[in-house]
Amino acid sequence: MEITKEAIFNLIDRTPFGDLVLIEDETSYGSLMTSYLLTRYARERGLKILVDDVLDSLFVVKKHLEFFGIRDDFSDVLTIKTGGKKNIGKVITRIPLETEPVVYLSRYESAARAVYSQGKYINLVLGLERLFAFMQSPFEFYTVMNSIQGFLGNKSRKAFYIIDKNVASTFKFNLIPELERIATTVLYIQGGYGKGKIRFVKTPFVEWLNEKFEITLDELLKW
Repeated sequence: MEITKEAIFNLIDRTPFGDLVLIEDETSYGSLMTSYLLTRYARERGLKILVDDVLDSLFVVKKHLEFFGIRDDFSDVLTIKTGGKKNIGKVITRIPLETEPVVYLSRYESAARAVYSQGKYINLVLGLERLFAFMQSPFEFYTVMNSIQGFLGNKSRKAFYIIDKNVASTFKFNLIPELERIATTVLYIQGGYGKGKIRFVKTPFVEWLNEKFEITLDELLKW
């Protein structure tokens, strides 16, 4: 079944602020597609955008978009950077990777809550799975998971966590099962290059449950 821009935007409209949408990407371009789509949505709806940018993931999205002829400097996007060196958008906080998890989370939560006190945001989380490559113990793993869960229900954000499933599954601590438990919506992006299949496996909108939708990258970039 093909899907339209209007149908996707309507679905995002219906997703309440406070929800957490987990997007499990099994392709090489899912983060590109989703980042482009969500920034377009936020701009057309007059909403502000906050990106959690782990290890320059937003820079990679920017460069891939340029490859397809789309130049976006993300100058209207606020970013909280974890590691990395490329400053894309308006960087409000930089958090080094070598920081202890408790200290890291304290800095992150302080920055995030300061942003959310200023209004409502589309929150795009990129590269989170790479943060878990540095986890050394179950304590560190669940400390971070508890922090993510603590933002569930925050009415100042609609959160979209894009996870590279192929990368996440190789680490000692795989964050996907826990995120699936926390998330209000879970969808998969699968398929070959140039054409993706989207399937909702957890959603409050029963008409979308287990439906498969096809979309080509070329079509999406023309929206």
